[in-house]
Amino acid sequence: MNKKLLEEIQKTAFQFFQDFTNFNEESTGYGLTVDHTNNLDSASIASSGFMLSSLIIGVQHGYISHAVALHQARKTLFTLYHHAEQQYGFYAHFFDINTGQRRGKCEYSTIDTALALCGVLAVDAYFNDEEISKLSQMIVDRVDWQEFIFEKDGKKFLHMSYNPNKDGAYALGKAGFIYQWDMFAEQLMMYVMIGGGKYQDQANDLYQGFARDFRRYGEYEYFISPGNTLFNYQFPLAFLNLEGYRDTQNISWFDNAKIATLAHLQCSLDYQKTYKTFSKAFFGFNASDTPLGYRVFSALPNSLNELKTDGTVAPFSMIGSLPFTPDISMASIEKMLKINGLWGRYGFYDAFNLEKDEPWISQRYIAIDKGLEMLMCNFVLTKDVQNALMNHPVIVKGLETLHWVKK
Repeated sequence: MNKKLLEEIQKTAFQFFQDFTNFNEESTGYGLTVDHTNNLDSASIASSGFMLSSLIIGVQHGYISHAVALHQARKTLFTLYHHAEQQYGFYAHFFDINTGQRRGKCEYSTIDTALALCGVLAVDAYFNDEEISKLSQMIVDRVDWQEFIFEKDGKKFLHMSYNPNKDGAYALGKAGFIYQWDMFAEQLMMYVMIGGGKYQDQANDLYQGFARDFRRYGEYEYFISPGNTLFNYQFPLAFLNLEGYRDTQNISWFDNAKIATLAHLQCSLDYQKTYKTFSKAFFGFNASDTPLGYRVFSALPNSLNELKTDGTVAPFSMIGSLPFTPDISMASIEKMLKINGLWGRYGFYDAFNLEKDEPWISQRYIAIDKGLEMLMCNFVLTKDVQNALMNHPVIVKGLETLHWVKK
Protein backbone atom coordinates (compact mmCIF):
# COMPACT_ATOMS: atom_id res chain seq x y z
CA MET A 1 0.00 0.00 0.00
CA ASN A 2 1.31 3.42 -1.00
CA LYS A 3 1.05 5.15 2.38
CA LYS A 4 2.77 8.27 1.09
CA LEU A 5 0.00 8.76 -1.47
CA LEU A 6 -2.71 8.19 1.13
CA GLU A 7 -1.03 10.72 3.40
CA GLU A 8 -1.07 13.23 0.54
CA ILE A 9 -4.82 12.70 0.03
CA GLN A 10 -5.30 13.09 3.78
CA LYS A 11 -3.18 16.24 3.95
CA THR A 12 -4.81 17.97 0.97
CA ALA A 13 -8.22 17.19 2.46
CA PHE A 14 -7.13 18.68 5.79
CA GLN A 15 -6.04 21.81 3.95
CA PHE A 16 -9.41 21.98 2.22
CA PHE A 17 -11.12 22.27 5.60
CA GLN A 18 -8.67 24.94 6.72
CA ASP A 19 -9.19 26.98 3.57
CA PHE A 20 -12.97 26.62 3.24
CA THR A 21 -14.02 27.09 6.86
CA ASN A 22 -14.99 30.45 8.32
CA PHE A 23 -12.24 31.20 10.85
CA ASN A 24 -13.09 34.89 11.15
CA GLU A 25 -12.68 35.57 14.87
CA GLU A 26 -15.46 38.19 14.86
CA SER A 27 -18.01 36.07 12.99
CA THR A 28 -21.00 34.28 14.51
CA GLY A 29 -20.44 31.69 11.78
CA TYR A 30 -16.95 30.78 13.05
CA GLY A 31 -16.20 27.11 12.38
CA LEU A 32 -18.81 26.63 9.66
CA THR A 33 -17.51 24.95 6.50
CA VAL A 34 -18.79 25.37 2.95
CA ASP A 35 -21.08 22.73 1.52
CA HIS A 36 -19.20 22.89 -1.79
CA THR A 37 -16.78 25.24 -3.50
CA ASN A 38 -19.23 26.63 -6.07
CA ASN A 39 -21.08 28.57 -3.36
CA LEU A 40 -18.80 29.97 -0.69
CA ASP A 41 -21.64 31.59 1.29
CA SER A 42 -23.46 28.32 2.00
CA ALA A 43 -22.28 26.03 4.79
CA SER A 44 -23.60 22.61 5.77
CA ILE A 45 -23.64 21.33 9.34
CA ALA A 46 -22.24 17.94 8.30
CA SER A 47 -19.21 19.70 6.81
CA SER A 48 -18.34 21.10 10.24
CA GLY A 49 -18.37 17.58 11.67
CA PHE A 50 -15.70 16.58 9.16
CA MET A 51 -13.78 19.81 9.79
CA LEU A 52 -13.66 19.09 13.53
CA SER A 53 -12.37 15.59 12.85
CA SER A 54 -9.71 17.03 10.55
CA LEU A 55 -8.22 18.91 13.52
CA ILE A 56 -7.38 15.62 15.21
CA ILE A 57 -5.63 14.38 12.08
CA GLY A 58 -3.88 17.72 11.68
CA VAL A 59 -2.37 17.64 15.16
CA GLN A 60 -1.40 13.97 14.97
CA HIS A 61 0.34 14.38 11.62
CA GLY A 62 1.91 17.78 12.22
CA TYR A 63 -0.24 19.76 9.78
CA ILE A 64 -1.32 22.21 12.50
CA SER A 65 -0.18 23.05 16.03
CA HIS A 66 -2.07 21.68 19.01
CA ALA A 67 -2.73 25.22 20.23
CA VAL A 68 -4.29 26.43 16.98
CA ALA A 69 -6.39 23.27 16.56
CA LEU A 70 -7.60 23.51 20.15
CA HIS A 71 -8.63 27.13 19.61
CA GLN A 72 -10.48 26.26 16.40
CA ALA A 73 -12.29 23.37 18.08
CA ARG A 74 -13.32 25.48 21.10
CA LYS A 75 -14.67 28.34 19.02
CA THR A 76 -16.46 26.03 16.59
CA LEU A 77 -18.28 24.30 19.44
CA PHE A 78 -19.17 27.73 20.85
CA THR A 79 -20.75 28.56 17.49
CA LEU A 80 -22.59 25.25 17.36
CA TYR A 81 -24.12 25.83 20.77
CA HIS A 82 -24.77 29.57 20.70
CA HIS A 83 -25.20 30.64 17.07
CA ALA A 84 -25.96 27.81 14.62
CA GLU A 85 -29.74 27.62 14.17
CA GLN A 86 -31.42 24.51 15.54
CA GLN A 87 -34.77 23.04 16.50
CA TYR A 88 -34.99 20.49 19.32
CA GLY A 89 -31.18 20.44 19.21
CA PHE A 90 -31.12 19.35 15.56
CA TYR A 91 -29.32 21.68 13.21
CA ALA A 92 -30.46 23.22 9.98
CA HIS A 93 -28.97 21.35 7.04
CA PHE A 94 -27.55 24.56 5.53
CA PHE A 95 -26.40 27.87 7.00
CA ASP A 96 -25.26 31.29 5.98
CA ILE A 97 -21.56 30.71 6.56
CA ASN A 98 -21.09 34.23 7.91
CA THR A 99 -23.89 34.28 10.48
CA GLY A 100 -24.92 30.73 11.39
CA GLN A 101 -28.49 31.49 10.37
CA ARG A 102 -30.56 28.83 8.64
CA ARG A 103 -30.32 29.13 4.88
CA GLY A 104 -33.66 29.65 3.19
CA LYS A 105 -36.29 27.16 4.28
CA CYS A 106 -34.04 24.11 4.50
CA GLU A 107 -34.93 21.24 6.81
CA TYR A 108 -33.55 20.53 10.28
CA SER A 109 -31.80 17.24 9.62
CA THR A 110 -31.14 14.24 11.87
CA ILE A 111 -28.43 12.66 9.71
CA ASP A 112 -26.52 15.87 9.11
CA THR A 113 -26.72 16.67 12.82
CA ALA A 114 -25.44 13.17 13.59
CA LEU A 115 -22.43 13.66 11.30
CA ALA A 116 -21.71 16.94 13.08
CA LEU A 117 -22.03 15.24 16.46
CA CYS A 118 -19.46 12.63 15.40
CA GLY A 119 -16.99 15.47 15.02
CA VAL A 120 -18.07 17.08 18.30
CA LEU A 121 -17.63 13.85 20.27
CA ALA A 122 -14.33 13.05 18.55
CA VAL A 123 -12.69 16.37 19.49
CA ASP A 124 -14.11 16.07 23.00
CA ALA A 125 -12.43 12.69 23.45
CA TYR A 126 -9.21 13.76 21.74
CA PHE A 127 -8.42 17.13 23.30
CA ASN A 128 -9.55 16.26 26.84
CA ASP A 129 -10.19 19.97 27.37
CA GLU A 130 -12.56 21.32 30.03
CA GLU A 131 -14.08 24.00 27.79
CA ILE A 132 -14.61 21.59 24.88
CA SER A 133 -16.09 18.94 27.17
CA LYS A 134 -18.54 21.43 28.67
CA LEU A 135 -19.69 22.67 25.26
CA SER A 136 -19.81 19.15 23.84
CA GLN A 137 -22.05 17.97 26.65
CA MET A 138 -24.34 20.98 26.25
CA ILE A 139 -24.64 20.34 22.50
CA VAL A 140 -25.31 16.61 22.93
CA ASP A 141 -27.72 17.05 25.85
CA ARG A 142 -29.78 19.57 23.88
CA VAL A 143 -30.55 17.04 21.13
CA ASP A 144 -34.10 15.94 21.89
CA TRP A 145 -34.30 12.58 20.15
CA GLN A 146 -37.63 11.93 21.86
CA GLU A 147 -39.31 14.62 19.75
CA PHE A 148 -38.40 12.67 16.61
CA ILE A 149 -39.47 9.23 17.87
CA PHE A 150 -42.86 7.83 16.90
CA GLU A 151 -44.59 4.45 16.69
CA LYS A 152 -46.10 2.85 13.62
CA ASP A 153 -47.43 -0.71 13.27
CA GLY A 154 -45.98 -1.61 16.66
CA LYS A 155 -42.47 -0.43 15.80
CA LYS A 156 -40.51 2.64 16.81
CA PHE A 157 -38.88 4.91 14.25
CA LEU A 158 -37.06 8.21 14.04
CA HIS A 159 -38.32 10.94 11.77
CA MET A 160 -35.65 12.02 9.28
CA SER A 161 -36.10 15.76 9.55
CA TYR A 162 -38.29 18.66 10.59
CA ASN A 163 -39.40 21.74 8.73
CA PRO A 164 -41.60 24.44 10.29
CA ASN A 165 -42.36 25.84 6.83
CA LYS A 166 -45.00 24.07 4.77
CA ASP A 167 -43.33 25.36 1.61
CA GLY A 168 -39.86 24.43 2.84
CA ALA A 169 -37.48 21.69 1.74
CA TYR A 170 -39.09 18.22 1.70
CA ALA A 171 -42.21 19.54 3.49
CA LEU A 172 -44.62 18.75 0.61
CA GLY A 173 -47.08 21.43 1.69
CA LYS A 174 -47.24 20.41 5.33
CA ALA A 175 -45.12 21.82 8.14
CA GLY A 176 -43.73 19.39 10.71
CA PHE A 177 -41.83 16.12 10.73
CA ILE A 178 -40.71 14.56 7.45
CA TYR A 179 -40.23 10.89 6.44
CA GLN A 180 -38.73 8.28 8.74
CA TRP A 181 -35.74 6.01 9.14
CA ASP A 182 -37.71 2.81 8.52
CA MET A 183 -35.00 1.29 6.33
CA PHE A 184 -31.26 0.63 6.46
CA ALA A 185 -29.22 3.55 5.17
CA GLU A 186 -26.48 5.79 6.59
CA GLN A 187 -28.05 6.38 10.03
CA LEU A 188 -26.32 3.69 12.15
CA MET A 189 -24.43 6.17 14.35
CA MET A 190 -27.73 7.65 15.56
CA TYR A 191 -28.67 4.48 17.43
CA VAL A 192 -25.26 4.39 19.11
CA MET A 193 -25.62 8.03 20.18
CA ILE A 194 -29.14 7.44 21.49
CA GLY A 195 -27.89 4.34 23.32
CA GLY A 196 -25.24 6.42 25.03
CA GLY A 197 -27.52 9.22 26.16
CA LYS A 198 -30.60 10.01 28.22
CA TYR A 199 -32.94 8.20 25.80
CA GLN A 200 -30.95 4.97 25.90
CA ASP A 201 -34.03 2.91 26.80
CA GLN A 202 -35.36 3.65 23.29
CA ALA A 203 -32.20 2.71 21.37
CA ASN A 204 -32.78 -1.02 20.89
CA ASP A 205 -36.39 -0.64 19.76
CA LEU A 206 -35.34 2.01 17.24
CA TYR A 207 -32.43 -0.07 15.97
CA GLN A 208 -34.59 -3.18 15.61
CA GLY A 209 -37.39 -1.17 13.99
CA PHE A 210 -35.93 -0.44 10.58
CA ALA A 211 -36.35 -2.96 7.76
CA ARG A 212 -33.43 -5.13 6.73
CA ASP A 213 -33.62 -5.94 3.02
CA PHE A 214 -31.24 -8.85 2.36
CA ARG A 215 -30.62 -9.20 -1.36
CA ARG A 216 -28.31 -10.97 -3.80
CA TYR A 217 -26.32 -9.59 -6.70
CA GLY A 218 -24.28 -12.23 -8.49
CA GLU A 219 -22.27 -14.01 -5.82
CA TYR A 220 -22.82 -11.24 -3.26
CA GLU A 221 -25.51 -11.23 -0.58
CA TYR A 222 -25.93 -8.23 1.70
CA PHE A 223 -28.33 -5.80 3.34
CA ILE A 224 -29.07 -3.08 0.82
CA SER A 225 -30.35 0.43 1.28
CA PRO A 226 -33.47 1.20 -0.81
CA GLY A 227 -31.47 3.29 -3.28
CA ASN A 228 -28.34 1.13 -2.97
CA THR A 229 -26.12 4.18 -3.13
CA LEU A 230 -22.56 3.51 -1.97
CA PHE A 231 -22.32 6.38 0.52
CA ASN A 232 -25.07 4.72 2.61
CA TYR A 233 -22.56 2.06 3.59
CA GLN A 234 -19.53 4.33 3.85
CA PHE A 235 -20.48 7.37 5.91
CA PRO A 236 -21.35 5.79 9.29
CA LEU A 237 -18.18 3.70 9.16
CA ALA A 238 -15.95 6.70 8.44
CA PHE A 239 -16.31 7.72 12.07
CA LEU A 240 -17.25 4.47 13.83
CA ASN A 241 -14.73 1.66 13.65
CA LEU A 242 -17.10 -1.30 13.60
CA GLU A 243 -14.57 -3.78 12.24
CA GLY A 244 -15.12 -7.01 14.15
CA TYR A 245 -18.33 -5.82 15.82
CA ARG A 246 -21.53 -7.83 15.51
CA ASP A 247 -25.02 -7.12 16.77
CA THR A 248 -27.39 -9.51 18.54
CA GLN A 249 -28.43 -10.96 15.16
CA ASN A 250 -24.77 -11.55 14.25
CA ILE A 251 -24.84 -8.76 11.64
CA SER A 252 -21.50 -7.08 10.92
CA TRP A 253 -22.13 -3.72 9.30
CA PHE A 254 -18.43 -3.49 8.45
CA ASP A 255 -18.56 -6.78 6.54
CA ASN A 256 -21.82 -5.67 4.94
CA ALA A 257 -20.11 -2.53 3.64
CA LYS A 258 -17.29 -4.63 2.20
CA ILE A 259 -19.73 -6.88 0.36
CA ALA A 260 -21.68 -3.84 -0.86
CA THR A 261 -18.48 -2.37 -2.28
CA LEU A 262 -17.65 -5.60 -4.12
CA ALA A 263 -21.22 -5.82 -5.42
CA HIS A 264 -21.00 -2.22 -6.69
CA LEU A 265 -17.77 -3.14 -8.46
CA GLN A 266 -19.42 -6.17 -10.06
CA CYS A 267 -22.47 -4.14 -11.10
CA SER A 268 -20.18 -1.54 -12.68
CA LEU A 269 -18.31 -4.25 -14.60
CA ASP A 270 -21.58 -5.81 -15.75
CA TYR A 271 -22.55 -2.52 -17.40
CA GLN A 272 -19.18 -1.39 -18.72
CA LYS A 273 -20.26 -2.08 -22.31
CA THR A 274 -22.95 0.56 -21.81
CA TYR A 275 -20.86 2.94 -19.71
CA LYS A 276 -17.24 3.02 -20.77
CA THR A 277 -16.12 4.97 -17.69
CA PHE A 278 -16.62 1.81 -15.63
CA SER A 279 -13.69 -0.58 -15.15
CA LYS A 280 -12.00 -2.63 -12.44
CA ALA A 281 -10.50 0.64 -11.23
CA PHE A 282 -13.44 3.02 -11.71
CA PHE A 283 -16.67 1.87 -10.11
CA GLY A 284 -19.47 2.62 -7.69
CA PHE A 285 -22.89 4.24 -7.81
CA ASN A 286 -22.85 7.28 -5.57
CA ALA A 287 -24.15 10.81 -4.95
CA SER A 288 -21.87 13.36 -6.56
CA ASP A 289 -21.38 16.14 -9.04
CA THR A 290 -22.13 15.05 -12.64
CA PRO A 291 -22.24 16.73 -16.07
CA LEU A 292 -25.87 17.61 -15.20
CA GLY A 293 -25.20 18.77 -11.64
CA TYR A 294 -25.55 16.93 -8.33
CA ARG A 295 -27.25 13.55 -8.74
CA VAL A 296 -27.78 10.38 -6.71
CA PHE A 297 -27.13 7.07 -8.49
CA SER A 298 -28.24 3.52 -7.67
CA ALA A 299 -26.68 0.11 -8.16
CA LEU A 300 -28.69 -3.06 -8.63
CA PRO A 301 -30.51 -4.42 -6.75
CA ASN A 302 -32.55 -1.56 -5.30
CA SER A 303 -36.13 -0.89 -4.25
CA LEU A 304 -37.15 0.11 -7.80
CA ASN A 305 -34.97 -2.54 -9.47
CA GLU A 306 -33.73 0.11 -11.88
CA LEU A 307 -30.10 0.92 -12.54
CA LYS A 308 -29.56 4.66 -12.17
CA THR A 309 -26.36 6.16 -13.59
CA ASP A 310 -24.91 8.21 -16.42
CA GLY A 311 -21.49 6.60 -16.03
CA THR A 312 -20.12 9.25 -13.68
CA VAL A 313 -17.66 7.92 -11.10
CA ALA A 314 -16.69 9.73 -7.89
CA PRO A 315 -13.16 9.28 -6.49
CA PHE A 316 -14.61 9.08 -2.99
CA SER A 317 -16.40 5.86 -4.03
CA MET A 318 -13.08 4.06 -4.22
CA ILE A 319 -11.18 6.06 -1.58
CA GLY A 320 -14.16 5.74 0.78
CA SER A 321 -13.90 1.96 0.45
CA LEU A 322 -10.24 1.74 1.52
CA PRO A 323 -10.98 -0.01 4.84
CA PHE A 324 -13.13 -2.62 3.07
CA THR A 325 -11.21 -3.22 -0.18
CA PRO A 326 -7.71 -1.80 0.37
CA ASP A 327 -5.96 -3.39 -2.61
CA ILE A 328 -8.75 -2.61 -5.08
CA SER A 329 -9.07 0.95 -3.80
CA MET A 330 -5.33 1.57 -3.86
CA ALA A 331 -5.13 0.42 -7.48
CA SER A 332 -8.03 2.74 -8.30
CA ILE A 333 -6.31 5.72 -6.69
CA GLU A 334 -3.12 5.15 -8.65
CA LYS A 335 -5.06 4.85 -11.90
CA MET A 336 -7.08 8.01 -11.18
CA LEU A 337 -3.83 9.95 -10.93
CA LYS A 338 -3.38 9.31 -14.65
CA ILE A 339 -6.62 11.13 -15.56
CA ASN A 340 -5.53 14.54 -16.76
CA GLY A 341 -7.05 17.34 -14.69
CA LEU A 342 -8.68 15.17 -12.01
CA TRP A 343 -6.14 16.05 -9.29
CA GLY A 344 -6.29 19.63 -8.06
CA ARG A 345 -5.02 21.71 -5.16
CA TYR A 346 -7.12 19.75 -2.66
CA GLY A 347 -6.71 16.31 -4.16
CA PHE A 348 -9.15 14.68 -6.55
CA TYR A 349 -12.08 16.75 -7.77
CA ASP A 350 -15.52 15.41 -6.90
CA ALA A 351 -16.21 13.24 -9.97
CA PHE A 352 -15.38 12.38 -13.56
CA ASN A 353 -17.15 10.98 -16.61
CA LEU A 354 -15.38 9.44 -19.62
CA GLU A 355 -18.49 8.64 -21.68
CA LYS A 356 -17.82 11.20 -24.40
CA ASP A 357 -14.74 11.85 -26.50
CA GLU A 358 -13.98 14.87 -24.32
CA PRO A 359 -13.68 13.67 -20.70
CA TRP A 360 -15.77 15.56 -18.16
CA ILE A 361 -14.04 16.49 -14.91
CA SER A 362 -15.93 18.15 -12.06
CA GLN A 363 -14.50 21.54 -11.16
CA ARG A 364 -15.73 21.59 -7.60
CA TYR A 365 -15.04 20.02 -4.25
CA ILE A 366 -17.91 18.85 -2.04
CA ALA A 367 -16.99 19.00 1.64
CA ILE A 368 -18.56 15.79 2.89
CA ASP A 369 -17.06 13.82 0.00
CA LYS A 370 -13.64 15.29 0.71
CA GLY A 371 -14.18 14.54 4.40
CA LEU A 372 -15.00 10.92 3.66
CA GLU A 373 -11.78 10.56 1.65
CA MET A 374 -9.79 12.08 4.51
CA LEU A 375 -11.31 9.85 7.19
CA MET A 376 -11.00 6.64 5.20
CA CYS A 377 -7.35 7.36 4.41
CA ASN A 378 -6.83 8.05 8.09
CA PHE A 379 -8.65 4.82 8.94
CA VAL A 380 -6.10 2.68 7.10
CA LEU A 381 -3.12 4.82 8.16
CA THR A 382 -3.48 5.56 11.88
CA LYS A 383 -7.18 5.58 12.93
CA ASP A 384 -6.71 8.84 14.83
CA VAL A 385 -10.33 9.97 14.57
CA GLN A 386 -11.87 6.53 14.95
CA ASN A 387 -9.80 5.75 18.06
CA ALA A 388 -10.83 9.04 19.65
CA LEU A 389 -14.53 8.60 18.91
CA MET A 390 -14.69 4.94 19.91
CA ASN A 391 -13.25 5.89 23.32
CA HIS A 392 -15.84 8.57 24.02
CA PRO A 393 -18.14 7.56 26.92
CA VAL A 394 -21.26 8.22 24.82
CA ILE A 395 -20.10 5.79 22.12
CA VAL A 396 -18.80 3.21 24.60
CA LYS A 397 -22.14 3.26 26.42
CA GLY A 398 -24.10 3.24 23.16
CA LEU A 399 -22.37 0.12 21.88
CA GLU A 400 -22.98 -1.53 25.25
CA THR A 401 -26.67 -0.58 25.20
CA LEU A 402 -27.13 -2.02 21.70
CA HIS A 403 -25.16 -5.14 22.65
CA TRP A 404 -22.81 -4.69 19.71
CA VAL A 405 -19.86 -6.87 20.65
CA LYS A 406 -16.40 -7.12 19.15
CA LYS A 407 -15.67 -10.76 18.37
